Amino acid sequence: MKKTLVFALSAFFAANAAFAQKGNMNSAVYQQKAGAAATLQANEASLKQGEPQLKVNKTTTTTSVYDSSVRNKRGTTDSVIVEQSVTNAQGQTTTDGAVYESYTPSKAARTNENRMEVSIAAGETYSFNKDNRQDRYGSNGLAGNVNMLWHITPNFALGADYMMLHPSNKSYNHDGESRNYDDIYLHGISLAGKYTLNAWDNWRVYVPMGWGMMNARMKTHSAAAHSSQDKWGTGFYAGLGVQYDISARLFAGLEYRYTYAFISDKDLSSYGSDKNWQYHTAFFRVGMRF
Repeated sequence: MKKTLVFALSAFFAANAAFAQKGNMNSAVYQQKAGAAATLQANEASLKQGEPQLKVNKTTTTTSVYDSSVRNKRGTTDSVIVEQSVTNAQGQTTTDGAVYESYTPSKAARTNENRMEVSIAAGETYSFNKDNRQDRYGSNGLAGNVNMLWHITPNFALGADYMMLHPSNKSYNHDGESRNYDDIYLHGISLAGKYTLNAWDNWRVYVPMGWGMMNARMKTHSAAAHSSQDKWGTGFYAGLGVQYDISARLFAGLEYRYTYAFISDKDLSSYGSDKNWQYHTAFFRVGMRF
């Protein structure tokens, strides 16, 4: 009897619980919660499949530096190239660069920047001129020079030149006839030129040249008389020289000149042989450019 009563009560309460659960499932609140849960579950499933995905944009920048040095007779050029490459998220690459240069001039280039040149020279001169008895008028003597030039280009200069040539005196006595050539001078003022063959070296080879007015003077004496004569005429000189640039301003060198004056020796001495004056001269020259 007791077992039957307990079973009956259990069945009653179970029936009531089922009825209550069925009523809750039919309520609006329950339906909303169920819908929200279903939506959340669907979204999570979609995310697991990769839809939608979060994309991250990446940009890559690469910087490269290149440098080089180029040297020649004019100077040294140092170049630095900075190159930058940028790659965006789509894989497109853009490259840009900048060049930075520095130039250091050589000593020859710094010398060429100084256009004005002033120099002085001293040396020895010699003349082959002979009188009417084939005796030379003089022996080796002193020579001096002042030169001022303006360099129009690194290779060519133009200016003024003064030159003095003074062979030493000589004396002769043939068959009782004495002849003494006491002083022989040649002064020249010329329009001067200078052509430098290698204007970008520190050792420079050049050709001096000039044309202008010259004055020759000779003093002679014999047992019978004394004479002093001078004569003006045109003349020219040309030669070859080598100089070393000690610095961008100071230089020194050696120079050879051949000088020809259109002045006859008969205009200077009664012993003349009617020959124009010619000289060979070697100079040691020092100068400055500024």
